[in-house]
Amino acid sequence: MIDWKLRSSGMGFMGREFETANSRQFNMDMIPKTANSYGIVGDMERGLTRGEFLFVYQPRLRSGETKISGFDVLMRWRHPVDGLLEPSAFISVVDNSRLAGNFTDLLLAHAIDMLSAWKAKGHDRLTLAVHLSVPELSRLDLPAKLRALLIERQLPADRLQIELTDVVEPAKLDFLEDAINAVRATGVKVALDNFGAGFTSLTLLHQLSVDILKIDGSLLRNVPQHAESRCILETLVRLGQRMGKQLVLQGIETEYQYRWARTLPGIECQGYYISKPISLAGVDELLASSAGEFLDAGGSVPPSSTDPL
Repeated sequence: MIDWKLRSSGMGFMGREFETANSRQFNMDMIPKTANSYGIVGDMERGLTRGEFLFVYQPRLRSGETKISGFDVLMRWRHPVDGLLEPSAFISVVDNSRLAGNFTDLLLAHAIDMLSAWKAKGHDRLTLAVHLSVPELSRLDLPAKLRALLIERQLPADRLQIELTDVVEPAKLDFLEDAINAVRATGVKVALDNFGAGFTSLTLLHQLSVDILKIDGSLLRNVPQHAESRCILETLVRLGQRMGKQLVLQGIETEYQYRWARTLPGIECQGYYISKPISLAGVDELLASSAGEFLDAGGSVPPSSTDPL
C-alpha cells in the first residue's frame, strides 16, 4: 500500500474480504433481522431523518503523477442494531423503493458540499464521482437539479462525475442514451462503471456517449504476470483513449499492479494498494499533506486518531 506523506486515515471497511466488529458484509442471515423484523425500508427512512447514513471517499491518482486527482464518494449506514453496513446491505433495496430519490438527493447535495469546500481551500481541480442507478440517472428532473446546485455554489460542472453502476438492459439503451446526453449537457461527466466485464461492454461503449470508462478490477487479477491479461487491458485503454474517453483503472491491489499501471499514459488509478476508502477527516489530512502528494512505499496505513470510526 502507498505510504501517504501524512499517513492518511485508513477507514478500510469497504473490501469484499474486510470485516470488523463494527462493519460487516451483508449476508442472507441478516435478512430476517433487518428486513422482516424491522422493515428495512422503514429503517432506512428513519435512518435518513436521524443522520445514520455517512460517506467515505476512495482516492484516485493520475498515472505518472504524485498527487490525488479525485475521489469516489461511497455511502455507509450506521445501523443502530446491525452496526456499520456496506452498500450491499441496502442499496438494492433503496433502488427499488420509494426512497431512491431521497438518497440521490442526499448524495448529490453532499457531493456539491464537498466540491465547494475543496474549492474554498484551493483544491478546485479535484473531481468527485457519485454512483447512481439507471432509474436515478434517468430522472427527468436530474439535469435541472444538477444545474441549480452547480450554479448556486458557482462550481465548474466537470468536477462532478456520475457513475452508472447498473447492468443495462439492451431494450432500454435508447432511453438511457437520452438521459445521459441530458446530464452531459449540464457539463457533468458521466462514467460507465465495470467496463470490460460481461458481454455487453463494447455494445454500451458504441451506443452510450459517456465521458469516462472505469475498467473492471477483475481484469487486473493476473497482471502483470500474464501477457494475455496485460494485452487485454492495454487494448481496452488504447481503444477508450482513441474514442476520446477518460480511463480509470480499478482494482489495483499490489505494488506490481500499481507499477505496471503507471506505465499506461493518461489514465487514473484506483484500488486498495493506493488507499482503502477513508473518512472525511482522512481526506482533509491527505489534502493538507502537500496537496495530496504521496510516497511510493510499502506498509499499511495506520488509522488516524481523528477518524470517527
